[in-house]
Parts: sequence; C-alpha cells; structure tokens
Amino acid sequence: MIAGPEAHSGRRVHWLELFFDLVMVAYVSQIAHALHGDPSWVDGLVFFAFLAAAWWAWVNATITMNLFGVRVTPSIWTTVSVAMIALGVMAAAVPDALGDRAAAFAIGNAAIRVVWAVPWFMNRGSSGQPWWQPTLYSVVPAALWLVSLGVIQPWQYVVWAIAVAFEIFQLAFLGPRDKWLSQAFDIEHLSERLGLLIVIVFGESVLTIVVELDEHWTATAGVTALLSFAAVSMLGWIFFGHGSSATTLGLQRLQLRGSTGGIRDTVMYLPFALVAAITMFASALGTAVAEAGHSLPQGAAVCLSGGISLFCVASVAESIRFGEPLRDVVVWAPVGIALPWVLLPLAAHLPSEGVVAAVVGIVAVLVTLTEITTRRTRMRLQYVVQGIA
Repeated sequence: MIAGPEAHSGRRVHWLELFFDLVMVAYVSQIAHALHGDPSWVDGLVFFAFLAAAWWAWVNATITMNLFGVRVTPSIWTTVSVAMIALGVMAAAVPDALGDRAAAFAIGNAAIRVVWAVPWFMNRGSSGQPWWQPTLYSVVPAALWLVSLGVIQPWQYVVWAIAVAFEIFQLAFLGPRDKWLSQAFDIEHLSERLGLLIVIVFGESVLTIVVELDEHWTATAGVTALLSFAAVSMLGWIFFGHGSSATTLGLQRLQLRGSTGGIRDTVMYLPFALVAAITMFASALGTAVAEAGHSLPQGAAVCLSGGISLFCVASVAESIRFGEPLRDVVVWAPVGIALPWVLLPLAAHLPSEGVVAAVVGIVAVLVTLTEITTRRTRMRLQYVVQGIA
C-alpha cells in the first residue's frame, strides 16, 4: 500500500528518486544536442518542446512521490522503475523523434503518464480527490499521445503539443478543492528534490565541457575549458549559495499562506526555465571549447546570452513569487537579465575563448550583486532580532 499525504514529516529524498533523475538528465543530454554548434531558432523551439514533454513527466514523479511515496514499498519501486523505462525509451527516441522514432517517443510519453496516475487512483480516499481528476490530468493526455500514432506528420506534432498543453493548463486552474495540496506537500522534500535535480544538470554541464576538451585537445581549448568551468561554478554558487536556501524558506512561506498556486509556480513552472537555461548555457560553453581559437557561432552566442538571462528571469520570478522585497531583487535583476546580451556583439569580434572570458566577468558581477543582496538581508534580520530583544 502506498502511504498517503498525511504521513509527511520533513523526509529526505530517497535514492530511488535520484535514480529516476539520472534518467531525466540523460534525456536532457539527448535533447541538448540540438543546441550544439550553431543552432537556429527552429532548433531552439525543438529543444524547448522536447524538454516540456519530459519536464511534466518529472513534475508528475516529484509531486506523486512527495504525496504518496513516504515509504518506498515494492509497489512504489515497481512504479518508478516502469516510469524510468518509459523515460529511457523517450530519451533513446529523441534523436529521431521527428522521424522514424516518433512512435516510440509517443508510446513512452503515454506510458509514463499512465504510470503516475496509478498512485492517485490508489489514494483517492486519503487525498479526497474525485476519480475524474487523475483521469483528466493523466489518462486523457496519455490517450492523446496514443492517438497521435495514427495521425500523419506534421499534424502528429500538433497532437503532441495539445497533450502537453492540456497538462500545463489544468494546473493553472487549481481551485478550492485543491487547497489540501498546500498543506499536504512536504516542503523540505520538494526543496531538496529541486536542488538535487539542478545539481545533476550542472554536473551534465561539466561533463559537456570535459567531453569537448577531450575531443579538441589543444592549449587554447584547455584555457577555454577552464574559463567555462569557472563560469559554471560561479553560476552554481548563485543558485546553491543563495537560491536553494531561499527556495526552502519561500516554499514554507507559501505553505503557511495556503498558496497552492504559489507552490505550483515555484516547483512546477519556473524550475523548467532554470533547467532550460543551464542546458542552453552548457551547450554553448561546449561549443566554445570545440571552437577555441575561432569565432563563436552566432547561435551559440545566443544560447550563452539567453542562458544567463533566462536563468536570471526565472530567479527573479521565483523571488517575487516567494514574496521577497523588490528592493532586493532590483539590485541584481536588471543587470542579470540585460548585461549578458552584450556577448552577441562581442562574439562577432572576439575568438571563442575571449567570449567565454567575458562570460566569466558577467557571472562574477552577478555573484557580487547577489552577495550584496544577501548581506543586506542578513543585516535587516539582525535589526529585527535586536528590536524584538
């Protein structure tokens, strides 16, 4: 029997969930190939579309395990294992998902959505959810993915888009009946789950740099790789040094307010942008290592600029959703969103290693500004504590 939401007590992420995340990151690595080299805007759209399909599978896994996976029973282990197989099929099909492997990709998507519907049906008594909600959220999209098998291309892709959009928009209309979610969620588990996924995605960024250096073993490529690692490390510091703790506190505030919509936005919607941003950033850095000594392709420069900018946009949106004061956000937000776009004209005049050096400078500015914001916040808290004392 799968444990109900009432059993939550600040538990840690289970190894099985990390196992699932490894398959998720393998999928992300597959779709990231669309951004290598000199990607076009069509390549970018394909990347975001394929990421969206798998992202909602990850969201369903995270929410379901948070609510009903307190104890990892044989049934839970089996459910997650089947979901991993389905996601693995999707990852293997991605390179030719718009061609001969479209059927495998659609079947994988259908299977993983049916799998995560099972715990919701099994726990309808403890959650108080009517039978039609998991049917509408999981079974209907799964059916659309299967229906797409009989639709000719390119209309097949339209059905895929409708299936994903159907999931996304349902969450936008959470009503009073769903208020129980805000109290049922285990906030510490959700926060840790997000943080561990992000760290694995950052790890994939490092792997991309190492692989490209291995294939382009020159002194210039080595310097570019070192600069790239520095940029990834500093961007990671911004998230893990400031963002991860802010996520936990922010989610706790939202839970206290009973804001199911706020938790939805900061756990389901906005982290999608963070994962996309880091992947774009990493793909472009890998291209820079491969092109060391030569000009960085324009598409890669857009991914560099867009990756940093999107990372900051998502971080700003999360901060505001968590209720952080605007006076803190404006210290770093405008710079983080706008400054990265200076890389586009620089890429036309500097070699790849020069562009990456500029990236290091931009991220260093962001680190400095976030440190200033953090210190200001700590000082305000000290004043509040002293005033209470």
